[in-house]
Amino acid sequence: MLHPKTPGIPWPAVALLAVTVACAGDAPVEDAPLSAAPPGPAMGEGTWTTLDGNAVPYSVAGRADADVTVVFVHCWMCNKSFWDAQLPALAGVYRTVTFDMPGHGEATSERDQWTVAGYGADVAGLIRELGLTDIVLVGHSMGGPVSLRAAALLPGIVRGIVAVDTLHDAEFRFEGDQIEAMMQAFETDFVGTCGQFVAQMFPEDGVEPIVEQVRAVGCDGARAEVGAALMRDFATIDSPAWFREAGVPIRAVNASAPNPTNIEANRAYADYDAVLMDDVGHYLHMTRPEAFNPLLLNAVADIVGAS
Repeated sequence: MLHPKTPGIPWPAVALLAVTVACAGDAPVEDAPLSAAPPGPAMGEGTWTTLDGNAVPYSVAGRADADVTVVFVHCWMCNKSFWDAQLPALAGVYRTVTFDMPGHGEATSERDQWTVAGYGADVAGLIRELGLTDIVLVGHSMGGPVSLRAAALLPGIVRGIVAVDTLHDAEFRFEGDQIEAMMQAFETDFVGTCGQFVAQMFPEDGVEPIVEQVRAVGCDGARAEVGAALMRDFATIDSPAWFREAGVPIRAVNASAPNPTNIEANRAYADYDAVLMDDVGHYLHMTRPEAFNPLLLNAVADIVGAS
C-alpha cells in the first residue's frame, strides 16, 4: 500500500493500516429493518443527514435502471472525487453512488467519537435512505474495513465487496511501540507527518498532480482531530471477526508491493480472492485507471455472477 522511504518513522507498519478493522466505539446509526424501497433513488446530487446530525453529500450517477448499484467508499482523509476516474467505466452497466464520509470532503464534522465502525454504520444508513437493495461496495484503504462493517449491517442487501489496495491480511495486527510513536507523531504534527505519509504512497513516475491532490486534501490541518483519532482507532482490531461477519464475497485489486496479499489466510475467514497490479502505489485507481478499471469491472461482475 505504502512505499516506505523516510527513516525514523515506522511506515511499513503504517502501510498495513488499511488491512485492519477497527472495532471500538458505538456505531452512530443503528441496524434497523429496511423500509419499503422506491424503484431507485433520483439521479444527481443530494444530501443525507446521519443519526448524529452530520450532513453527508452524495452523488448518484450511471445507469438509472440498473439492478445493481456500486457504492464507492473512499479512504482515510479522502473524498468522493477520488473515484472520478472510475465512474465513466461503470456508467453504462451499473448505478453508482459516491459520497463524503463525515469529517471528510464537504461533509460536516460533528461527532464525539471517530471510528471505522461508525463509518460502516454511516454507509449502511445512506444505503437504507436511498432504498437500494442490490449493492456491491468498493472500498479503498480505510474504505475496505468500512465496507466490511456496512456489509455486516446489511445482510441480503450487500452482495459483495471489492477491496482496493486494502484487506491484504486478516491476521495482521496493527500494534506495538513503533505504532504508538507513529500515532503520537500524527497527534503532535498532523500536517507534517501526513505529508511524509502521503509522499511514500507513490512509487510511480509522472503522477505529481495526483500526489499534490492527495496531500492537499488529506493533510488539511483543519481535519487533524478526525485524522489522528482514526489513526488511534485502527489499532483496535478484530479483522478475522469482521471478515466473517461481512458474510459476502470479497474480491481485491491490490498493489503487488510493498505489502503482500495473504490470499490463503484471508480464505479462512471469507470467500476471498485478489488480483495484483505491479509498479503501482496505494492510489492505483487514480494513477493507473486505464489498467485498474477493467480489473474493477471484472471483480464486480464476478461478485454479481456468484451471488
